[in-house]
Amino acid sequence: MDRTSDVELIECFHLLFLRVLAPSRGQAWFVLKGGANLRYFFESVRYSNDIDLDSIGKEGWQIDDLVTRVLEGAALPTMLRQAKITVVNYTHAKNTETTQRWKLGLARAGAPARTVRTKIEFSVRGGPSTDFVLGQVPYEIVRPYGLMAPSVLHYQDTSATDQKIAALALRSETKARDVFDLDLLFRRRRASDGGRPALSGAYAKDAAQRALEVSYASYRSEVLSFIEPAVREVYEPESTWDQLRRNVVEELEGLAAKSDGEGGP
Repeated sequence: MDRTSDVELIECFHLLFLRVLAPSRGQAWFVLKGGANLRYFFESVRYSNDIDLDSIGKEGWQIDDLVTRVLEGAALPTMLRQAKITVVNYTHAKNTETTQRWKLGLARAGAPARTVRTKIEFSVRGGPSTDFVLGQVPYEIVRPYGLMAPSVLHYQDTSATDQKIAALALRSETKARDVFDLDLLFRRRRASDGGRPALSGAYAKDAAQRALEVSYASYRSEVLSFIEPAVREVYEPESTWDQLRRNVVEELEGLAAKSDGEGGP
């Protein structure tokens, strides 16, 4: 199994997990964010290795109970068997008052020796933004897997962009995927007709500095391996990364300058 089939395996699992999770107590208790949100609803060509969600009005123990019921219930394993996917193992570890995290090992049915890793993470930090809508995952995403499309609440572009800026600025280890994702989000905002909520500039200056630190080697290992094969060649040149990163830095510096100006005397 090559890396491409690894990420497809993970994506199929994520979609089935959402398909079972959403009806468990209705869709209204969680919001999809991060790379999976961008791939499903913002036409990102980058597969997401993990799935990140915000909870709405659920305490950590409730999330623990709901997700455990999905992972250990009858519906998800049945649907995974139909997709020829096996959950080899999972752990529920490193949980805090603000984060619930599951780490899973997946395999193709009949090939358990080849384990692919993914993660499910719920955040309960202070309450999510209200900048989200209910959407059905597009047909072109689910079609390769022969799945019914799940419907989930997901963040719209302003919150998605603010979250990515904060992630780039605040992560203990800078990630090339945050820069890649911000390039997509900034380009979509530039191409829109406007009328969208303004972005926060709180972390823009720090994010711009962190973006400058990300090397092409990091981009190759963290991003290119997860790009759709049909377009991977387009994103492969180092010059493409340099331009992409430069565009993001310019956007962030402009946002930081605007924020400083609005906060000044």
